[in-house]
Amino acid sequence: MARPVIVGAIVIASLARAHATPGTDPTVGRAVFTGATSEHATSLELDPAALALGTFDEVYVAATSVIDQISIDRKQLDLATGTFSNGARVRDTEIGPGVAVGAIWHALGRVTLGGSIVTPPSEQFVSNQSALGYHSLGGYQRDLRFSAGFGVHVNSSFQFGFSLTFDNAHLRLQYLRDTALEHGHGPNGVDSDCNGAPCGVENPAAAEKYDIDVQQPVSFKVGYIVNLGFVVKLVEDVFLGVAYHTPPGGSIQTELTGQARITGAPRDGAYVSSGEATVYVSYPASVDAEVRARIAPELDLHVGGRWIDLSRLYAYDVRIYGSGVLGKGFPEWTERPRGLHDTFALWGGVEQVDTHIERLRFGARVGIESSGTYTARTSPMTIAPTSLTADVGAQLRLSGSLVAQLTYGIQYYPTVSVGKSAFDPRERLDCIDAGYDYSTTACQAVREGYAIPTAAGDYGKIEHAFRLGVAYSY
Repeated sequence: MARPVIVGAIVIASLARAHATPGTDPTVGRAVFTGATSEHATSLELDPAALALGTFDEVYVAATSVIDQISIDRKQLDLATGTFSNGARVRDTEIGPGVAVGAIWHALGRVTLGGSIVTPPSEQFVSNQSALGYHSLGGYQRDLRFSAGFGVHVNSSFQFGFSLTFDNAHLRLQYLRDTALEHGHGPNGVDSDCNGAPCGVENPAAAEKYDIDVQQPVSFKVGYIVNLGFVVKLVEDVFLGVAYHTPPGGSIQTELTGQARITGAPRDGAYVSSGEATVYVSYPASVDAEVRARIAPELDLHVGGRWIDLSRLYAYDVRIYGSGVLGKGFPEWTERPRGLHDTFALWGGVEQVDTHIERLRFGARVGIESSGTYTARTSPMTIAPTSLTADVGAQLRLSGSLVAQLTYGIQYYPTVSVGKSAFDPRERLDCIDAGYDYSTTACQAVREGYAIPTAAGDYGKIEHAFRLGVAYSY
């Protein structure tokens, strides 16, 4: 019965506009009907070994969406007194779709082939909020992924899988630079004139606007991700699946190139300059694992987890160059911190067994994810305290071969209060006063990108994730 499956699809990657934790897709893995032991099209990237567990060829199409609700109550720093007062109250919602198209083909007896085109929900930064501009005025990371691989049914107790994902990343960063703060207490510094008063910190007259738009080159050498996995049958109806995913290209850093557009501060004439830009990013590796066990004739227990090496993504290393920006006082090198560290997620729940004849099928999971950053490093760019997750899903068999699946997940991030922020403009002033002595802690903060306007305040976030998929199996 097995035969080739040809899937044609037009996918517009630029439509994917959602906000998600870097390196994750909240609609896959912890979501119902997916996982490292699920014979599903999404397993091609998650754990390709699981493809070999099934016996049906399948064509799968899905629309995904992530809605992020973010609340930030900023604290404002008074340079003269060193005290904080209540600042802007920001409420931001980011919403947008993603797309997935995939196919599974049991081609060669023990070998199952798979292919997919995916635009996962992208990470969308808080946008159009001038009160947060020194951290984020907007931007995103979007990815377009092409995957191909196979799962091998070695014997009744062991499956092995391998797939390659070609990832093309598009990163956009928009932010402000405080030109008065950059000059310290010297000429054009915080004590200089801005519309008849000392500039201080975060004065709109001294705000320089940056728009960095870069993309990963289309190249096998820099864009490939290796997914290696296995599934072991521990005892009857109990399976363990584990998969490892390398960083793109298996390298320490990924280089994205493109354009920089800089709008000068109003006090400097608000002129516009354009140049070239390169951003170096260290994307994370990750590991997925899951145990699936039959606990009733028609009910499976799923317990899964994920580790993500997010400590690699500590900052965006931004370089600006070219004749259009040369000699105009723009920094050639800037660190835009994320302040991330490794995360661990754990979830568990139950699903009805897929017998391929049932009309309706349901499942649910709950979980917890460790924090992605320290409280002091929380900022509008990175809100990632320890969070709780809950996912539910339903499947409707429209005909013998056609199935529709809908899953919904919520991730709740409790409000985190940042009193002493790692982002402190006083560090830049102290570093300049010390003559840029980089042995000091103040100059270390400058070098790492933390010596900018404070990120003190209260941060909250709720993330909603949806996946509506249709699968045709035969």
